[in-house]
Amino acid sequence: MIKKINLYKGESIITFDEGRHIFRDPEGKVIPSVTKATGIIDKSGPLMGWTAKTIVKWIRKNTNKCDKNVIDNNEYYLVTEDDLERAKKEYRRLKTEAADIGTEIHEWASDWIKGKKPDMPSNEKVVGGITAFLKFQKEHKVKWLESERIIYSRKYNFAGILDAVGIINKELVLIDFKSSNGIYDDMRFQVSGYQIAYEEETGKKFDRRMILRFGKEDGMFEITELDEEKKDKKIFLACLQIVNRIKELK
Repeated sequence: MIKKINLYKGESIITFDEGRHIFRDPEGKVIPSVTKATGIIDKSGPLMGWTAKTIVKWIRKNTNKCDKNVIDNNEYYLVTEDDLERAKKEYRRLKTEAADIGTEIHEWASDWIKGKKPDMPSNEKVVGGITAFLKFQKEHKVKWLESERIIYSRKYNFAGILDAVGIINKELVLIDFKSSNGIYDDMRFQVSGYQIAYEEETGKKFDRRMILRFGKEDGMFEITELDEEKKDKKIFLACLQIVNRIKELK
């Protein structure tokens, strides 16, 4: 489904292809998203480590130890070629599952902010993330102003979907929801991209920026306050320049 989005008080109209997650500028040209820009940052280190651990965990869980399993103080497993192929694909299954969990949490929180009354899902991990969100709301008493707002920078020609804007203790706060296993550098640069476009269009300035990470396993949440916004904005724009230049070369 392709949506037309009126921005800058109707002066700029961009389109968003929901299925393909593609934005087009008022001239109909494809423009980079915030996540496309920050995607240029290498995040392979943590992912490679997680993938290796996933393979080893699958082998230990799904294969049998040798009868004489202790040789020179080491344990040995009987692993077939089929086992290796299945273990190799396990990380993809888990990655997809984790993405679905994050999407469900975000959708539930977004509906709740908009005043809807979404049903509590059956997936315990999703419930854990939702519980974390509700704890955050109870403790901080956020007055929500925006949810899932599409943003666009005319000056730098990029777009994206901002998670939420709210008021906490009379301060305007930009909030980004995450359901990852940690907070990574590229996330703060994403927030800066949303900030640049939102402030450009509305003329409002944020007092605070934060990342709210949901606990998928235990229902706890982690709040990360972001400082040094000028430095983060420069890095985001540098990422955007790299992505645009690579596109030109192609």
